[in-house]
Amino acid sequence: MISTDGEKAIRNLGHAFERAWNTHNMDELAAIVTPGIDFVHVRGGWLGGRDVVWKHHAALHAAQFKNSTLRIQGMSLRPLTPDICICHVNWSMSGEADPDGTPRQPRDGIFTWVVRKMDDQWLIDAAHNTNIDPQVVTSIHRKPVSP
Repeated sequence: MISTDGEKAIRNLGHAFERAWNTHNMDELAAIVTPGIDFVHVRGGWLGGRDVVWKHHAALHAAQFKNSTLRIQGMSLRPLTPDICICHVNWSMSGEADPDGTPRQPRDGIFTWVVRKMDDQWLIDAAHNTNIDPQVVTSIHRKPVSP
C-alpha cells in the first residue's frame, strides 16, 4: 500500500531522529514531526505540538542527554492507508545521566510512531516511547524488525 520510495522515506525518519538526537539538534528533530504531533515520552508525559516537543527535548539535551548517544536498532512498518503508517522503532541509548549528573546505565526502548504523508513529506504525527525492561521483556515478547 506504500510505495518503495515511501517506505524508504519512512525508514529515513529513523535515521533523521538518530542524527538529530546524537548531534543534539532539536531544530532537526522538530523538522521531522508534524506541527500538531502528540508525543508521549518515556516517563509518561504527554506533549502536544512541535514547539512543545522542541522545548522539552532542548532542555533535556542541555542537561541529562547532553552526552547521550541513541541508536536505532530496527523498524517495522504497517501501512494503514497510502498516507498513514504505524512504525515500531527499537532503540538503544548510552551516555545518559540522571538530573543530578549521575551516569545512568545504557537502556533499550521502543517507539510506536504514527507517520503521515503531508505535502509529499513523511513526518511523525504521533509518538509513544517506552523503556524495555530486560527482566520482563524477553525474546518471545519481541517481534523481529528490519534494520
